[in-house]
Amino acid sequence: MKVLHIINSMNPGGAEILLANSLSPGGLPEYTENHLAFFMGPSYLLEALDNSVKVHFLDYKGAATIVSLIKKIRALIVDNKIDIVHTHLNPASFYTHIACPKNIPQVHTIHTTYSMDTAQSSSKLWAEKYIYLLKENTNIILLSDFTKSDFLKSIPFKGKSFVLNNFVSDDYFNIKPIYQLQPFQQIKLIAIGSLQKLKNFEYLLQVFYYLKNYNISLDIFGGGDKDPYNTIIKENGLNVTMMGHSSNLKGLINQYDLFIMPSKFEGFPLSVFEAMAVGLPLMLSDILPLKSIVKENALYFPLNDPKKVANQLINILQNKIDIRAMATKANIYAEKTVRRQTYIDKLLTIYDGLIIEKNVRNSAAKV
Repeated sequence: MKVLHIINSMNPGGAEILLANSLSPGGLPEYTENHLAFFMGPSYLLEALDNSVKVHFLDYKGAATIVSLIKKIRALIVDNKIDIVHTHLNPASFYTHIACPKNIPQVHTIHTTYSMDTAQSSSKLWAEKYIYLLKENTNIILLSDFTKSDFLKSIPFKGKSFVLNNFVSDDYFNIKPIYQLQPFQQIKLIAIGSLQKLKNFEYLLQVFYYLKNYNISLDIFGGGDKDPYNTIIKENGLNVTMMGHSSNLKGLINQYDLFIMPSKFEGFPLSVFEAMAVGLPLMLSDILPLKSIVKENALYFPLNDPKKVANQLINILQNKIDIRAMATKANIYAEKTVRRQTYIDKLLTIYDGLIIEKNVRNSAAKV
């Protein structure tokens, strides 16, 4: 089976990391011949790919190159005799749909909770909806039962939809947290995510305004403009450090006591399950997408009461909340749900089903 994977860029993000890990040694390359095409800019993630993966940089430079981009995608599919095309993110979905020959199945992974997606421009969402999502031959993968339900409520969908949980690199399951079993004397928190409004790190700064007299600290890892955050941190004397982007979080995450995520919306955030796999306790915003996938394996907090969140952390510091027992259960849950081999097996089943359906359809057309 020949698979062409297409994504906007390979700059590090949840979807990009997932794709790179799926194409690393021991993953999909064990079962399929893989081509990876991306529109913009290579990154260190390409170093993780299996040597057998054929990489194609499409050099997209905006609206003026859309026509040539579509021609390049079609040529890749035809010249390499691709059996199935798998796209990730928007606008990769609808550009590829325009380019893809009608007899080649395309499946697209939606990495967000559709109704809550404010990161995409309205024009791109409109184009994806009317060029791709509303077509009867559309095939999509959604990250959880919740995101599937949300999508089907948002779109009058006529195609095929599949639920496939993301996975965590196997390496994370081999890492153990360094904290000891004795009562907490301090708490070191870690938060991970790009510095975007939807990640809501500003809210954590509000929380830490109430924690200045406690031995509780926070390191925020993520690329973006740190200056606005650092200004607030300095003016208020907050025990928070903006760490910027790191390509070695795997080697750092176990040095913390607690993982925290204040997002306003999410799809299936890998960082949450990476923390689970390592054995870190979780504190997550009480939004439905997170509660639906993490279930009872986290301590949830409101997004409208920073003082209440601060009190939750103080109770953890004072050992009034047993988050370590919760972390043990979360680690077992992650073991069952987000192993790479589980993802690969289910993805191959989706690919096989779509190719069989295509062959049956083609045979019927010849009769």
